[in-house]
Amino acid sequence: MVRDSIPMARSAVLDGFETTARACGLDPASLLRQAGIPQASLRDPELPVPTASIVTLLEQAGSAAANPSFGLLMAQARGFSVLGLVALIMREQPDLRSALISLTRLGWAQAEALESSLEDDGETAILTLTLAPGLPRPATQTFELAVAAIVRLLRHFLGPAWSPQMLIFSHRRPIDTAPYGRCLGVTPVFRMERNSIVMLTADLDQPIAHADPAFGRQLERLVERSTQQRGAARSQQVSEAIRRMLPTGQCNAPGIADLFGVDRRTLHRWLADEGVSFSRLLDEARCALCAQYRGEGSHTLTEIAELLGFSSLSAYSRWRRLKRLAE
Repeated sequence: MVRDSIPMARSAVLDGFETTARACGLDPASLLRQAGIPQASLRDPELPVPTASIVTLLEQAGSAAANPSFGLLMAQARGFSVLGLVALIMREQPDLRSALISLTRLGWAQAEALESSLEDDGETAILTLTLAPGLPRPATQTFELAVAAIVRLLRHFLGPAWSPQMLIFSHRRPIDTAPYGRCLGVTPVFRMERNSIVMLTADLDQPIAHADPAFGRQLERLVERSTQQRGAARSQQVSEAIRRMLPTGQCNAPGIADLFGVDRRTLHRWLADEGVSFSRLLDEARCALCAQYRGEGSHTLTEIAELLGFSSLSAYSRWRRLKRLAE
């Protein structure tokens, strides 16, 4: 287990955030800064972002917009692809039951600390979402976004006319419940002990058209490899973050620390415990990417300098000269 482990999420979970924020008259960039999330997360769906920061961002956005339906609106602006490999695996299952079981097993690949479980008594099935202890509360927008996104996913499999038997939320009932009927097909029951989607067991037995279970198993093996990397050394996670942040021109120790939801001192302690430094990881990432880009032969020197996060071609050239002298 990694020391000081922080639950992370794919920045893909922010799909629809910018569109929804602007529609509500908000400045997405300002909200991201307040939550400590780099704006690059809106462009790179694989950028790791602390799950806690996502929860905070959505609550702040809903409050700033004075719109308790922010999460619902955001779900409507998202595409099916937001779940990445998890969505593809679900699509290749023989029936809805298998698809939801895949979601409960692999949902961490989308957002760590947001978990789901499936109960079935033979007549009624309940899919329940939970947040791990230690994450910010309240998390109203996070739960409503997740539930609305799953309902849309279920309609993708069962047809647009499908609606759940019941929706249950733990937060209080808002004044205006009309958006739930429009987005979800039913008005939820509020102030309950869980956040759940209730459906018929018969729904779970519905086959998924054109599914290829063999392909689904291949995709699952890819995710299983990611499972093995969940306990990877923090330096490996920082290295991956550096590679993704380099083209933004904002790849520095404070920025990477913010990405992991910690301060610069904590980041340096993490790396020192593993016998490396931020500057070493940055240099190694640049060397590897430089060799890759030069080998491809499809980038100009100016483009390579930008992709490696240098402020100018001359700064890149100086770095190259120093590397040659050191060899």
